Amino acid sequence: MRSHNKPILKTLFYLWIFVSVSVYAEVPESYKALMSKYNFKKDSYSFIVKNLTNPKEKAIIHNGNKNFNPASLTKIITSFIALDELGPNYKWRSDFYYTGEIKDNTLQGDLIFFGRGDASFSINDLEVLIRKIQKKGIKKIEGNLILNKSYFGKLPDAIDFDDDPMRAYNVLPNAISIQSNTVNFKFISQNKKIKIEAKPDLKYLKIKNNIQVSEKNCVSWKQSLDYQKAKGALGDMIIFQGYFSKKCLNKEIDLSVIDNSRYFYEVFKSLWAQNGGDFLGGYWVNDKERLESKLLESHYSNALGVLIRDMNKYSLNLMSRNLILTVMAEDLKTQVTEDDVNQFILNWLINHGIDTNNIFVENGAGLSRKTSINAESLMKIMNKIYEHPYMPEMLSSFSILAEDGTLEKKMPFSKVKKNGHFKTGSLKNVSAIAGYLVDKNKNKKILIFLMNDKAANKSYGLQNDLINIAFESI
Repeated sequence: MRSHNKPILKTLFYLWIFVSVSVYAEVPESYKALMSKYNFKKDSYSFIVKNLTNPKEKAIIHNGNKNFNPASLTKIITSFIALDELGPNYKWRSDFYYTGEIKDNTLQGDLIFFGRGDASFSINDLEVLIRKIQKKGIKKIEGNLILNKSYFGKLPDAIDFDDDPMRAYNVLPNAISIQSNTVNFKFISQNKKIKIEAKPDLKYLKIKNNIQVSEKNCVSWKQSLDYQKAKGALGDMIIFQGYFSKKCLNKEIDLSVIDNSRYFYEVFKSLWAQNGGDFLGGYWVNDKERLESKLLESHYSNALGVLIRDMNKYSLNLMSRNLILTVMAEDLKTQVTEDDVNQFILNWLINHGIDTNNIFVENGAGLSRKTSINAESLMKIMNKIYEHPYMPEMLSSFSILAEDGTLEKKMPFSKVKKNGHFKTGSLKNVSAIAGYLVDKNKNKKILIFLMNDKAANKSYGLQNDLINIAFESI
């Protein structure tokens, strides 16, 4: 049987070939030479260089339609959606409510903290609130502290990303967090011993110090340490062992040691007492609905346009995971979970004219082995960013080459220094960088590099040379 569709299909095929060839340039010899120089597997990485100042210039693309894990480049998508939906002046609000009555400087009821996902909420923020509450005439609380987490739906409660669950990058999203749910541990080499200081210093958390002093250099000091949690007689315990070089002087690490809710409660209890208050109650979590209560005091975070600078420059995972959930909660007016993230992002991209072919986003941070995107799709998103009214806010949140953030020490002696705003991403077997570059002719360019391979952590030379070639317009 003869098909009448063959001529149409043939025409469409040649049209696709024509469009592809007309938009994307053959990879120039300088780029081919660079690829040969490093001799990585050609299918293990992708890159794009696109001239925004001269859009008629064909984009230089290698493996542009092949999907890769982008790691923290996911935060580009999260930030863009958040700025567009919430605006740069959006602020997270956290509230204290109360039940019962206030009489004779005593709250005859419960104190309720209602969180809305402010990942920047700090111990200092809580202390300011406590002082305001006590100035209103509450010195004693007869009831309990209730943590209302109903702003988000059910979120993951177990870390299964890697074998280092206490590291700060692994902290899980939560409607309520304080100090990113981490304790800062400082290691001080002192008289042939290692002293450990914790901040905050909580009675609930005990430190067991089994660290031995070594004569090694300080390059891989974190890898020489071992730490694990245990249950103590009156609370949690962290046990440090391994080696710490006396050449290290002072080093610090932030670790998530205590359960999220317990941590907030212990910090609150400590601060309440330090400020002259009396509280002997316990705590419990309400994640379903708001109880009947009266507003007591509120806290507002810094503006989103300010906070995304830290989030992107220093790749803060908790903040970015909470951020996309906040966008969803504000938009959908329901309890959202990370299971809803991918569909929400895909719908948003489609509604903004961006092809979602083969895009999958597991969470707002990129801390995932499942998240996947190709360089061409990311280029289209970055095109939209460049054309957006909030483009300045987005670019100012990226690290400046050789100046700050994750790029502070990258290419410090290159001509490209200060001429690029980039977001970086790295996981085991993943290395990525994407951003905006001003070349020597003052052309603005998009540059994207994605690599998924066991050799990914050796690709920084290739990345640097790619940036240099794009800058020189070779």
